[in-house]
Amino acid sequence: MGFLGRFRNYRVYRKLLLSYVLLIVITISLVTTILYFLFSAKAVQEIDDSSQKMLSQVSYTANVVFKQIEIITNQLLNDSQVTMFLYANNDKIVNYNVKLLLSKVQSVYPFISNISLYNFENGNYIDATGQSKDPNLPAPQHVQYFQFYPRQIEQVNEQMNRLLTFKIIPLPSFTGDSKSAIVLDLEEAYIQNTMRSISSSSPHTSTFVMDNRGIVLSHSNAAYFMNDVSDEEYVQTIIDGTSDQGSIESTINKKKYLITYVKSSTLDWYFVSVRPYNELFSNIYELRNWTLLVAVILCVIGGVIALVVTGNLYNPIKALVDKVSERGVTAKNASLLRLDEYNLLSEVFTNTLASAKTLENNLMRSTQAMKNSYMFNLLKGNSNESYFSPDIEQKWQNELKGPYLLAILIKIDSFQAFKLKYNAIDRGLVRFAVSNIAHELVNKVYPNEIAMIEEEETALIVQMPHSEFGEALYLTLAEIQETIQNYYKISVSVSIGDPCTHFLDIRNSYQSAQLYMKQRLFWGNGSILDATKARREQELPSRYPISSERKLIDVIKLCQPKSIQREIDDWIVHLSNNSYSQAIQYTNFLFLAIIREFETMTEWWGLDPNELYTAMNDVHAAETLEEIRKRLKDFCFRIMSMIEENKNNLTTVKIAKVIEEVKQYLHAKYTDPGISLESASDHVELSSGYIGKLFKTVTGSSFNDYVTSIRMEKAKELLLETSYTVAQIGERVGIYNVSYFSTLFKKKHGMTPSQFREQPRGE
Repeated sequence: MGFLGRFRNYRVYRKLLLSYVLLIVITISLVTTILYFLFSAKAVQEIDDSSQKMLSQVSYTANVVFKQIEIITNQLLNDSQVTMFLYANNDKIVNYNVKLLLSKVQSVYPFISNISLYNFENGNYIDATGQSKDPNLPAPQHVQYFQFYPRQIEQVNEQMNRLLTFKIIPLPSFTGDSKSAIVLDLEEAYIQNTMRSISSSSPHTSTFVMDNRGIVLSHSNAAYFMNDVSDEEYVQTIIDGTSDQGSIESTINKKKYLITYVKSSTLDWYFVSVRPYNELFSNIYELRNWTLLVAVILCVIGGVIALVVTGNLYNPIKALVDKVSERGVTAKNASLLRLDEYNLLSEVFTNTLASAKTLENNLMRSTQAMKNSYMFNLLKGNSNESYFSPDIEQKWQNELKGPYLLAILIKIDSFQAFKLKYNAIDRGLVRFAVSNIAHELVNKVYPNEIAMIEEEETALIVQMPHSEFGEALYLTLAEIQETIQNYYKISVSVSIGDPCTHFLDIRNSYQSAQLYMKQRLFWGNGSILDATKARREQELPSRYPISSERKLIDVIKLCQPKSIQREIDDWIVHLSNNSYSQAIQYTNFLFLAIIREFETMTEWWGLDPNELYTAMNDVHAAETLEEIRKRLKDFCFRIMSMIEENKNNLTTVKIAKVIEEVKQYLHAKYTDPGISLESASDHVELSSGYIGKLFKTVTGSSFNDYVTSIRMEKAKELLLETSYTVAQIGERVGIYNVSYFSTLFKKKHGMTPSQFREQPRGE
């Protein structure tokens, strides 16, 4: 592929080549531009310095002329003939001699156009060239010693002669008018010729002399003589400035000029040069053109070099691109200015890394999953059912080098609420996080392996150097609980199994950890359980609290919330003194008793009795005594609310009134041994079958059980308050068979009447 094809089809090659070319062009442009501007600035500075030096020479010439004028004035004042002319009366001989002297002096100094003397007292006037008096000569009243002013006089040939006139008052009077004056006329052309030598190098350069008022005293262009240029901005800048020489840039008639000036050290004159900028740079512009030509040539040479260097640098990239292209890989967005090699290679490299990373992750996950499966079988005692190769199993077994091993079981508390809060995927992620946190933190103290991850639990197989685990393990487990709580707002309980010495015995450690985890019922959520806390399982057997059951049922019937709460608290206290299995069993017994008591009532009320059984099933998910307390309370209060709701029903009120009348009848006739359901039915004028069913539904107790309960309560009072014999008391409560009376009493109160009477009164 040729250069044009490669440049058109490969974006990186195009960028690389353009970058080199652009770098070369920018470098050459910067260098040439900097050199050009440095040279231009230096050239302008040199021209400015040269102009100032030439103006300084003109200024020096003017200063020399002024010194000559002073010398001439002193010579004239020292001459006796001149003195006589200035201060004596009119004398023709003196006038003649003075005229000869003036002509002689004027001929010696070519820059002097004329010398004239004035005697203001007698009006005499004499000069060297025969010119007339100056009509603009200041009046005699002016007493300044030295005065200067420009003027023009008309010559014989009617041409105007430009003069710079100097007036000297020899002896100024401080009290009266001046008596005489010496006037020297300087040829303006003398200074003009000197300035023309400066401006001759450029036809558009103007050079002139002005006084401190801006009046032109001499100009390279004679037409500007005695013009007032003070309104020019650059003139005001020069006059107002404090420097004796310098240069400024100014725009005149929309053109840029370089203004150079020098101030005379003896006269209040300014020597000014005005030069157009374009003439200053006439040679520099030519230099600029040559510079541009050289820069273009260098850029062309640099482009050729860039082409060669780019080709050498691009060859390795091209080789990689060709190999990738052979595999049929194309970059995304390849149509945008053709192929981008970097994107293509980056995409291939990224995909390769991603594939390798994915393969590595899959391999790690598969290995970990197989390892977890093997550890799971160890915990379950099913290591013989493993399908892994012997080498892999041996490797994993060697990792469990001990010498002591134990299982740590971690369970999520309030698991039912946890399931409702998170979906299956989130639950899996949380369990995975819990297992990782536990593994990492325990690994700081003891090496361990994640043995299993199930729905609500995680197990670790921990290797320990001793059979006794110290405080460090407990602190680590507490840190695990705190970390999980802080990050995920989830409480976990931990149980520690019994240590073992062989990996095949880890099953026993796991089973002991499961057994100890049951003690969470008594210790509550977030507990750390071990063999020490599980010793409470060895307590003495405890009987089922039938009396607490009856009391709770009775207060439910009476719809007394506070009494229900109190009886439930007593029940929980009783459970706390039992083993785990007894606590669960007794709780089931209590729920069944309550359901049996109120099941027929709910049917009679038209309610679904399955609601009661559902509540019983819910209590099986309780993990702590506190949860049992809450579920039992909700269950009892639900039944109480049912009773309260049905009490407001009109039919229910009527039925309750009938049953209440039957109760009153029984309390009044319990001493009658012949009392029966039929007699009670006759009393309320209803059938015995209907009354029996209503009585059972409303009270939750059968008719005969209720009569027996009244008689036994009355018998208990008689045993406590009287000295009647057991037989007499039986007769007084309507039971004439002593043995039957004793049996009923023992069934109700747990002891015989004689034992009840003999026990201390405080019990």
